[in-house]
Amino acid sequence: YRATCEILQLVPSVEKFRLTLRVIKLWARRNGLYGNMLGFLGGASWAILVAKVCQLAGIEGNLGSCVNLVHRFFYTFANWNWPEPVYIKKVDAQPYPAWNPAMNHYDREHAMPIITSSVPQMNSAVNVTKTNCQLITAKCSEAFTVCQSVLEGVSLWSDLFQSASFFEEYESFILISGTCRGDSGLWFGSIESKLRQLNNHIGNCTKVSSVRVWPQP
Repeated sequence: YRATCEILQLVPSVEKFRLTLRVIKLWARRNGLYGNMLGFLGGASWAILVAKVCQLAGIEGNLGSCVNLVHRFFYTFANWNWPEPVYIKKVDAQPYPAWNPAMNHYDREHAMPIITSSVPQMNSAVNVTKTNCQLITAKCSEAFTVCQSVLEGVSLWSDLFQSASFFEEYESFILISGTCRGDSGLWFGSIESKLRQLNNHIGNCTKVSSVRVWPQP
């Protein structure tokens, strides 16, 4: 809650930030890119990325339609030089647990550093692998192309939110299902983390060219 309130204080227009974030979250879910435990980006990370774009756009960029912010979002993160970190606020005096690649060699291995604004500043996307970072970047590039087409009058905004054709992109897949008794929320989170690890193990196989988790049933 504290981090959310702070983000709202760091953007030029809270209204435009919230509306743009809703658009980006919907797009992320439709493309199977939403879920921190699965190795993608959670709500906090998407919020920081949108806030960064709002900051880059400045006051003038937040006066017009959210269309410009959405368009700028996809352009920005289709071309972001990862693992260069995304900051929406920098704090010099940090306690030890803060994200610090100069001091902590584990932090240097993070593929997609998206740094929280609240102290201690941490990487909200610590579970994202290099492969998933490349996937998110590629999807942003595709979305930017769609946005360009929409602005040129060739495509519709609904085209941006078409669900990804997972079963057309991947001929082979593993379907994992399960049931439990008791605290399903705790069990579900545990299964998600294990799926992320399974995905990473499969990805390390030299005979596998591409692998990803599809979060939606």
